[in-house]
Amino acid sequence: MIQPPRRSVTRFFIPLIDVLILLFCMFLLLPFVSRPEDSPPGPESPPDPATLARKLKEAEDQLKIRDEEVRRLMQERATAAERTTVRVLEIDPDTGELSHFSTDGPRPERVRVATADDAAALIRRTQQVERDGKKAYFLILYPRKRSAYPTQPQVNAYAEWFKGVPHQFDNPFAAR
Repeated sequence: MIQPPRRSVTRFFIPLIDVLILLFCMFLLLPFVSRPEDSPPGPESPPDPATLARKLKEAEDQLKIRDEEVRRLMQERATAAERTTVRVLEIDPDTGELSHFSTDGPRPERVRVATADDAAALIRRTQQVERDGKKAYFLILYPRKRSAYPTQPQVNAYAEWFKGVPHQFDNPFAAR
């Protein structure tokens, strides 16, 4: 028969844990106690004021250059967004037809893009905005729910219609 030990195991582990904590604390203090081999043992001499003034002037010049670069990049980023007109087209989940909201009238209304001629007319109308310095970008949204549409021939036709202009298909269910 197996007999339980006469002494408790905690009588052994509590002093062991204390020793391990002490060793870990010493390990944490080592960087503060040790001195690098190649550093001189005495205190460093104070830097020359002329050297400090030169380094400060160099740092200020670099800071001005970086500030100008950041300002220029922020303007480019802002103007890139202002120079782009995004036209969103949606694919109907029930039929696979392409449509967009027209803002030509007093109220926005959904307009179907059923043929290549309709797409060409939409591109022409949108590119008229380009004369004002803006570039047209067409974003074609797939249905946001699972659907049998658009079929691959429809997608190929839409890609062909918008072939000459910047466009992109946004499929939320595509593998990334």
